[in-house]
Amino acid sequence: MAFGTWYSNVIDKRKEALKAYVKSIILDKEIMLLSLNGDASFRRYFRVADTSYIAVDAPPETQKNQEFIQIDEALARFKVKVPKIIAYDLDQGFMLLEDLGDTTFAKVAIGDRQEYFYQKAIEVLGKIATVSLPSLPKFDEAFIKFELSLFDTWMLDKALKVTLTESERNDLNEAYDYLTANCLMQEQIAMHRDYHSRNLMVCQNDELAVIDFQDMVKGPLCYDLASIVYDCYVVLDKALVNNLTIRAYDLYQSKGFLKDLSYEKFLNQLRLTSLQRHVKVLGIFCRLSIRDGKDGYLKDLPRVINYVLTECGDDPKLLKLKQLIEKYVVGKF
Repeated sequence: MAFGTWYSNVIDKRKEALKAYVKSIILDKEIMLLSLNGDASFRRYFRVADTSYIAVDAPPETQKNQEFIQIDEALARFKVKVPKIIAYDLDQGFMLLEDLGDTTFAKVAIGDRQEYFYQKAIEVLGKIATVSLPSLPKFDEAFIKFELSLFDTWMLDKALKVTLTESERNDLNEAYDYLTANCLMQEQIAMHRDYHSRNLMVCQNDELAVIDFQDMVKGPLCYDLASIVYDCYVVLDKALVNNLTIRAYDLYQSKGFLKDLSYEKFLNQLRLTSLQRHVKVLGIFCRLSIRDGKDGYLKDLPRVINYVLTECGDDPKLLKLKQLIEKYVVGKF
């Protein structure tokens, strides 16, 4: 039997098992699961027809289900809107969640209402920053450098078949050291790690809800802000970025952070943090295509490449990284 056929059969069996699980909870005779667009993982979401529930198929061997539950509960305690968990079965990897509707942040944070919604997203960041959850993994040196290594592993090596010289490898590692040091020197707080326009929902009274938070860690304060204002899927106007950054700086200070950091130094930390994230994303988008067959992310690579070049700027410690990107990456996607 071909791999694709085998995999489809496994998926179908899981969907039937999920349907039975949902039926055991809501006790309806007929259950219809309507597929929703998934994310970049193997987690699948289904709307339960004629209910206000979302059924989740999250295979326990690949998905962070216990973490999802713990983080969901912690965020709710700190007044961050998240989907309420109705029921779960960790052994099977099934969950039943509150249905937050169809209004995504990306759909409505446009035009005349763009700044209004982005300012609301910054306010939510202020809440996330105060979340206390001792079990969160640390975004430490090894974690950061592994993320950065995705760029040379999946983009340079596997996608572009580039073999760096010893000198180029040293240049890349020096840039990685610089970006890693920037992350580690910042105040370490609860960090969503993928806080962008596709992971926010708009609920009643324009309240924002946060989703896809199972990979949260304790890491650099600037990271989530970089994710939303330098979004891999949306390029914001410079004036709006400036307004949002000022608001975030003031908000973090009001929460007791950044007491001894000037706004200029904050901006530099934000730039370097965003660069670390974008370098990682170059590798992730290639991995999603090569390993997982999800080619849709490749169309976003030119935007991320432009971010990387801009964020390297005229920084002498990033000159060699910029040259590597220009030599091997620009114009290849």
